[in-house]
Amino acid sequence: MTPGASPPVVTVLTSSFGGGHRMIAKSVAGAVRELRPDWDVELLDFFEQFVGSRFSRGVAWSYGFSARNAPYLYGAFYRVAYWVGLHPRLQGWLNRVGSRRLRDHVLQRRPRVVVHTYPTPSAVVAGLKRRGEISVPSVTVLTDFESHSQWTHAGVDAYLVGHECVRDELIGSGVPAEIIQVTGVPIRPGFVPRDEYPADGPVLITVGAEGMLRHAEKLCRLIAQQAPRTIVVCGRDQRLQRQLAPLAESLGGRLEVYGFVEDIHRHYARASLLIGKVGGVTVSEAMAVGLPILVYGAIPGQEHANERFVVESGAGLAARTVEETCRLASDLLSHPDRLLAMAQRAQALGRPTAARDAAQAIIGLCEGR
Repeated sequence: MTPGASPPVVTVLTSSFGGGHRMIAKSVAGAVRELRPDWDVELLDFFEQFVGSRFSRGVAWSYGFSARNAPYLYGAFYRVAYWVGLHPRLQGWLNRVGSRRLRDHVLQRRPRVVVHTYPTPSAVVAGLKRRGEISVPSVTVLTDFESHSQWTHAGVDAYLVGHECVRDELIGSGVPAEIIQVTGVPIRPGFVPRDEYPADGPVLITVGAEGMLRHAEKLCRLIAQQAPRTIVVCGRDQRLQRQLAPLAESLGGRLEVYGFVEDIHRHYARASLLIGKVGGVTVSEAMAVGLPILVYGAIPGQEHANERFVVESGAGLAARTVEETCRLASDLLSHPDRLLAMAQRAQALGRPTAARDAAQAIIGLCEGR
């Protein structure tokens, strides 16, 4: 950087709902800062910053309600959003959400690149570019193991994806192959391959950062009573944590219960099996470590796609009910050779350096490489 010149600005846009989108944005922003410590990297909630806090809170509530109580509603919204993406006039209306404020921000801050980990700001920036209102390079980071019409827009300069299957989907939808890079889904530091798979490790149950796993208490109780050791990470679900406290005390060390933890990678490192929902981040973190996944609670939409990826890749199994989950968990725990094979397959697919690789791709675009 020239002495006295302003540092290059990188703008990362994400959302306040869907914890995975926010976590991936933080991972990307952190990796860019690490590689270019003199750059100005700003991480913004698109909806809070450019649309409005009431709208953001309303959508967040709707997402949480549907995930906990009516997953079919979220599935219907996912399908409608895909349909909208196939109809330019409807999509054009959506592309104007928050566009004026975002345009003004980009013209004022003049970032070298705008990075998106949520589809709406990606569409809005693409629309502004097509109308000639801004000319900033745009990078879209897909957060799951499936594409969607809301992610693909003329005006995006680079797509960073989690696996070759997503690259192939994008190419099939008309995205040029040369602007797609397979970096893996960016994850936090600490999720690294294990030297040895712990066949006698505990079962790890995660309910999501916001505690959106259905019938979580019943699942945790049944697993804890049948498994030699169990760890439950309740996220921000304080009610579940309180409900499980007496059981943890009665089981005398066989059950460990935690709330929201920043260093969850240490639990991944010692677990022999992960049970829970399958956001793109969870799948990527488990595979980076080499941790088999028993999927339970996937909601229609991208989580079903992630579930399909886990099962078809041989890195885990899926169940629809609490009872089926407990049966499969018991069977796997009694067949450590099967768990080991899943762990090896998961680790082979893992990309622990995904955040750094994504950051390098973003920096390369800024520097013309």
